[in-house]
Amino acid sequence: MMISHSATPGKHLAHHHSAPKRQHESGGGSNKTLAILALIAVIVAFSAAAFLMRPKGEVAMATPEAFVDQMERAAEGAVFEHNVFGGGMIVERKGNQVSVTADNVPPNVCVSVGWKLVRKGILTINGTTPLRVSAAKLSELCNQEDANATLTWSPKTSD
Repeated sequence: MMISHSATPGKHLAHHHSAPKRQHESGGGSNKTLAILALIAVIVAFSAAAFLMRPKGEVAMATPEAFVDQMERAAEGAVFEHNVFGGGMIVERKGNQVSVTADNVPPNVCVSVGWKLVRKGILTINGTTPLRVSAAKLSELCNQEDANATLTWSPKTSD
């Protein structure tokens, strides 16, 4: 910026006064753009890391449908360390008979998946296998513990 003196004492005239302001604005804009790009790069890096570190073979969403699908896939031979709700998952085979046990199933999910699984095989909830299945019985068994439920399911065999 250049400053000139006018004929009037104490009065200064500034030349090119707006140029430094524009430089400052563009410099601030440039810093803001760099900060946004850096934030985007960090988000992309964390997303990529989470994607790459996800357990293999796990079902992505913790929904009743995903849980039933996971139980069926486990019975067919897929290996899962954990179910979609984070509990353990154990598959046992005795001859033709397969049983899949899943821990840490929330009671409300237990009731809804209970209906689906009982139509496709034998279901045991928290150690009890109901002889007659009703909504009330499923709700009672799924909520009998203070904690989440444990389900053991054996699919119908094709014998």
